[in-house]
Amino acid sequence: MSEPPVPATLQATAHHVARIIEAAERAAEELRSEAEERALERIAEAERAAMLRVQAADDEAEHVRSEAESDAQQLLRGAAAQAQLERERAQERARELLVEARLVARDVLRDGEIVSGHLRELADALRVNAERLMRDVRDVHQALMARLDRVDPDGAGRGQTSKPPPRGAAGAPELDVPEFKPRRR
Repeated sequence: MSEPPVPATLQATAHHVARIIEAAERAAEELRSEAEERALERIAEAERAAMLRVQAADDEAEHVRSEAESDAQQLLRGAAAQAQLERERAQERARELLVEARLVARDVLRDGEIVSGHLRELADALRVNAERLMRDVRDVHQALMARLDRVDPDGAGRGQTSKPPPRGAAGAPELDVPEFKPRRR
């Protein structure tokens, strides 16, 4: 079976519809093409914006790092200056303590020399007093022996000992021991 012939108006209408469809397809292709171009432009724009943001972030990070490094160097310089100041203060204090220690050592030596001098004077006084005491003991001994010889001229009682006379007894000399007084310098 063959198709019946299409009337001319129908044919003209179909042809007109085909041209409309063709124009619509062309318009759709142009819209799709324009949409793709706009999409590519927006993607490129977004990539440029992203690159700018990355660059800005890199620049900001570099700036922050630079400031941090500068602050750290400034802190290090301040700490070094403070350490130097403290070191100088400690050295000055050590010098002061050394001067003070030398003065104290000098005072100790001077005091030692004074005490040593006093001890020498005391030793001399003790030696003089010991010599006086020995002279006094000899004198008392001689006096006692002379008295004994007067009482016993033959020496019959020489082997016997007698008690010494009490202190302060008549005829016994008083022994005087001088008091030690260091000389003032």
